[in-house]
Amino acid sequence: MIVVNRTNIAIEHLLRSAVSDYNPDGLIVEVKYCPRGSRRYCSGTYYRRCRSYEEGRFIRLRINGTNRYPLDISFKTSEYIRKKKRNGETSVLQVLRKVTVSRPEDLLLAVFLHEFSHYLDHVQGLKGAYKQTKADKFALEHCERLGIV
Repeated sequence: MIVVNRTNIAIEHLLRSAVSDYNPDGLIVEVKYCPRGSRRYCSGTYYRRCRSYEEGRFIRLRINGTNRYPLDISFKTSEYIRKKKRNGETSVLQVLRKVTVSRPEDLLLAVFLHEFSHYLDHVQGLKGAYKQTKADKFALEHCERLGIV
């Protein structure tokens, strides 16, 4: 795994230790700041294929340099609740689990683990659709194991 860090956040060792049980050979992780004026606190993308990386295996993480910590982030779970609307229709809502992160390193790690789950699906040959809840659960379980949550 190659980590290209364009921030002043020391994150490389944390990323490597979080996925030490896996084989991330050929994976490239780029960490950079969000563009100025961005309202996102953090974002991540796993590229199965892109112009610069034909083989894919590329994760881009962006963090907002103006974040104030502690910060609450949400993970999707596999739990659902049903609610009746006024007109009698039933709507199904997915339960979100809110987690508080106290450092930018923890935020980047949580987003990285979510995207790493997509990388593992790609390596195993699984389709990319409908995997957001699975990736959130993967990230949450690893964050709990590492003591971040």
